[in-house]
Amino acid sequence: MKTRTVSLLVLLLFVVKMGYAQKNCNCEAALNSVIKKIESEYPGFETKTKDKSTYLNFKANLAIQARKTPDNACLALLKQYTAYFRDSHIWVMGNETTPPQTETKTGKQLVKVDLEKFKNHIQKTNDQLEGIWRDEQYKVGVIKTGQNEYTGFIIAANPTYWQPKEIKFKLFANGSFEYLMQDHSVQRGTFKSYDDCILQFKELRSMFIKEMPTPALNAVQLADKINEIEGFFVKQLTSKTAIIKLSSFDYPYVDRIKKLIADNKSILENSENLIIDIRGNGGGTDAAYQTLLPYLATNPVRHVGAEYLASGTLIKGVENYRDNLKDKDQKTAEIATLNTTLARYKANFGKYIIPSGDTITVSDLVRAPKSPKQIAVLANKKVGSAAENFILVAKQSKKTKILGTPTFGVLDYANAYMFDVGCSNYKLVMPTYRSLRLPDYPIDNIGLQPDIYLDSSVKDWIAYATEYLEQ
Repeated sequence: MKTRTVSLLVLLLFVVKMGYAQKNCNCEAALNSVIKKIESEYPGFETKTKDKSTYLNFKANLAIQARKTPDNACLALLKQYTAYFRDSHIWVMGNETTPPQTETKTGKQLVKVDLEKFKNHIQKTNDQLEGIWRDEQYKVGVIKTGQNEYTGFIIAANPTYWQPKEIKFKLFANGSFEYLMQDHSVQRGTFKSYDDCILQFKELRSMFIKEMPTPALNAVQLADKINEIEGFFVKQLTSKTAIIKLSSFDYPYVDRIKKLIADNKSILENSENLIIDIRGNGGGTDAAYQTLLPYLATNPVRHVGAEYLASGTLIKGVENYRDNLKDKDQKTAEIATLNTTLARYKANFGKYIIPSGDTITVSDLVRAPKSPKQIAVLANKKVGSAAENFILVAKQSKKTKILGTPTFGVLDYANAYMFDVGCSNYKLVMPTYRSLRLPDYPIDNIGLQPDIYLDSSVKDWIAYATEYLEQ
């Protein structure tokens, strides 16, 4: 979900908790339900289906396929339909809410290990992978089980899905892994170990931290290393130039980014040049980069507004957000505004509403007392959504240049919600607003253009940006 309206940033979290109809739909019924919801509530529907004959033919062909598509293959068909709109803020997913029905575990699925003997063994071994590791959900033991193989087994996990000593993953000498997800499906990819105490499953965006033997890094060092691995760090590159890397603006990283900027205030204030590397940043929330803006600001920033389609889902989301405000001061400050917004949505149900009433807003950003004189933002094709919003703001700074390639282009329709389509086995995520930039300044599937295009001959973007800034 991506929006410039801070009070609506977390609505998706509450909409997910809304009750879903208990009907388990077959593929034909599921397709019809998704089509009905998109045609009635997707803000981009009319624009994306101007060629009515093409759309109707596409829909009719999918309907024929749906009648003979088994339930276990239906999700792929539903994704074909949502893909028609070429909008990365709209997708459908399976709603698997019941525990997997697994058969009795066989000897091949369990590791034969005495846990106490294993603990004694790992205190003496020099093997970097063997040990007890933990993430937010699992505590696992990793033991060498072959010449080129290690096995991770469950020590503690949700007993609904796992039993002790059950195999969780396998690691191979060539750097590949096989990992059993919660539903026991197998995911494959590559892993890497850092400093004998961090185990990263790259494709899963998952990390385990060694618990035993005692990690080589202390808590502060571990946090710094994890930040670096995940792409959140500040470094001094030369006496003149520093870099800040921000790989995501997703909600879980908001506080981490704020702390990163606060902890490195001296570097940010005293560097003549700053590189902001957001390559690969697919977005998240605009709240994530607000504390960085004072270092970019040179003048007031103009924001083009958005209009929201007043739907039942949007109304319920705002109500849930209002009712779940935890901070009493925040609740007191926002409750009246939210009630006014809700009244407008309800009075204009099915119509487009600009919540603030302003098509354009101007922010006179508070500028840092000391800040870099020149800034280069590195952006590539994988930059999208809220990260593109950041670029729109950065482009208005007189001391900032965008270096790289055109961005992904997913910003015209946003503020995504979970929609109830009437089928308990599927969920639909869909935008609730359209930007007032449209139709004059579309970004979807086009992207934002860099000030300086870096072609394929430029292998080291950071080195190029450093030289550019210091020339």
